Amino acid sequence: MSDPVNEIVIARFILFFPNYSTFLAKPRFYVEDLFVKECYRRKGFGKMLLSAVATQAMKMGYGRVEWVVPDWNVNAIKFYEQMGAKILQEWRICWLTGEALQASDHVNI
Repeated sequence: MSDPVNEIVIARFILFFPNYSTFLAKPRFYVEDLFVKECYRRKGFGKMLLSAVATQAMKMGYGRVEWVVPDWNVNAIKFYEQMGAKILQEWRICWLTGEALQASDHVNI
C-alpha cells in the first residue's frame, strides 16, 4: 500500500557536465537532459534549472552552455528560444551505437 504523505515525486531535474569547446578554447557545460514533469510545466521550473546552470557557467568562466533538442519537440524549441538560445539548424548529431559501435572496434587504420 502506498503512503501518499511520504511518497517522493521527482518533479524536475537537469543533468549536465563540463566539457571543452575547441572552437571557443574554453570549457563549457553540456546539458544532457532537462526534464520537468508535465503537471509542473509552465511554472518556471525549467527556466530556473537552465538559468542555474548558466549562472554557474558564468561564475566558472565557462564560454557556453550547450544541449540538443529534437526538431519535432516544438514546445521545447519555443521554450529555449524564449530563454535566448540560438538553435543551430546547420548542425547534425552523430553517434555510433549498437552494431556500428561494435564494428568501430575493428576498423583497420
